[in-house]
Amino acid sequence: MYKVEAASALCEVAEPGVITGNILISLAIEQGPKNEAGKLFLKDGIELNKMKEIRIEFINILNIDYLWLLKNLVKLSLSHNVIEVIENLDELVHLKELDLSFNRIKVMENLNHLDQLEILLLYSNEISIVQGIDNLKKLTILNIGKNKIADWKHVMYLRDFKLLRSLNACDNPCAEMDGYLDYLIAFVPQLVYYQYRMISEDARQSAINKHYRVITNLEENEAKLQAELKSQQELEDKIALLSVSYVEYLDEDCLFQQMFSLDKDGRTLSLINEDTQNAFAQYRKSFSAICNELFELGLQEHRKRAEEVRLFEVAVNEGKESTQSEARKIIDEVLEKKAEIFANIKKVMEALVEEEAEATDDKAMKVRGLLDEFNELLSKAQTQLMSKEVVLHDQLEDINEVFGSNMTDMVGSFLENARIYFSNLRNAEAEYNDRVNESVSSYLSGFGDEESVPAHLADLCGDKDTLATTLAASHDVHLQVINDREERMMNRLNDWLREYTDQLIVDENKRNRQQILEISHFFGFQRQELSTVGLPQPVELTDVDLDMDNLND
Repeated sequence: MYKVEAASALCEVAEPGVITGNILISLAIEQGPKNEAGKLFLKDGIELNKMKEIRIEFINILNIDYLWLLKNLVKLSLSHNVIEVIENLDELVHLKELDLSFNRIKVMENLNHLDQLEILLLYSNEISIVQGIDNLKKLTILNIGKNKIADWKHVMYLRDFKLLRSLNACDNPCAEMDGYLDYLIAFVPQLVYYQYRMISEDARQSAINKHYRVITNLEENEAKLQAELKSQQELEDKIALLSVSYVEYLDEDCLFQQMFSLDKDGRTLSLINEDTQNAFAQYRKSFSAICNELFELGLQEHRKRAEEVRLFEVAVNEGKESTQSEARKIIDEVLEKKAEIFANIKKVMEALVEEEAEATDDKAMKVRGLLDEFNELLSKAQTQLMSKEVVLHDQLEDINEVFGSNMTDMVGSFLENARIYFSNLRNAEAEYNDRVNESVSSYLSGFGDEESVPAHLADLCGDKDTLATTLAASHDVHLQVINDREERMMNRLNDWLREYTDQLIVDENKRNRQQILEISHFFGFQRQELSTVGLPQPVELTDVDLDMDNLND
């Protein structure tokens, strides 16, 4: 029957067509295990989502479709078809080998999400540009032979694939040009094989010598770029760390600079004379010192919180794994005992069928006794599993509560200390404002009258009232920056704590409900199977297993 269905399904693509579910099932049967293993394969049913490898070849496929049914594929061959567009491969995130040779593909596209791909075969197509595989950093073998690639731009493109070891570009216009192979070997030094033949050391050195100067300049530029990328990554990593520590822009004098970037009048006052300049320098030093102390405290407290989270997760996982192990033993015992009981039932019922009218009451009672024994076994096991799940749920709720309490204390302690630092920043601002007031007032007194004050200062501090207004505005700007930064820290950290602890409760309740559902489903299925056993018909036995990872994850 399966062979007829397979032939029928493959006939669907006698004319150029698309991949269908029926085709996939037919190919799975055709390419599946044979003999006894094949019988078990068919008996258990075709589960396309568990397939690791399939060949969809020589069947005139025009459009790629339905491959989402094979989401766990590791190896896929679509060679020797009439495919024009690479598409609908999005779900194949585990794919390591893809063969699209002998098709009609013009554009390399829709491949970038296949970041686990190690082998890509595109031999004998109509490709003119090597592109669209930037994310395939694990690529080790690439075959782009017998296409329409005319220029050498792909060489520099492939230079960035540091794991690329084997390339075939033969039978392309580019490969027919003098010097191509030397150029390729020189500028893609990671290559070991070309056209599946090992590149000799003599050939490699000769190629490098021919392009030595260009290679040297290229390597210098790449080194500079790599250094810049490394610095950028380090900066991004630092910002990310500071963000989760809630002390971003508190290191060095970032907050100080922010205050005066918003206070140009205050910056002008700080430059009036030597006294104001000294006051500004002292203010900057003391302000930045306070910020850096708070910065270091924030990093230290982040490490403490991270360690608390780690210990919490260890405790939770240990509890889950312990219960999972115990539950697995119970399930294994149930299935083992089930197999034994059902085997005995089968023997008795086969004997009953053979005896027909002469069936004895004691054999019927024996079957009922075996059924009762299995039913009692199920009830006992279900009670045990439910009890263990209740205990685990209670334990995890207690652990969550203890964790929440500990983390609340840690966050509260840090924020209390942080408030003291922000208060010190405000005090430093007030002291600086008073000192500038004294210095500028003393400076202005030396002019005798308001008309003598330099013109560029008249609008800022031409008289005492104007100076007081300018200083008050400067003070308000500085306080606003400090207060905003304090509020940002308090709100973000408190929000994180609330969201994290609330999510723990949600996740645990969801896990608990799922576990209860899994347990109920499993035993309901077992009882349903038990209910199919009747007298005097013989029983067709089946084995039912349970995904313990789902049951106790």
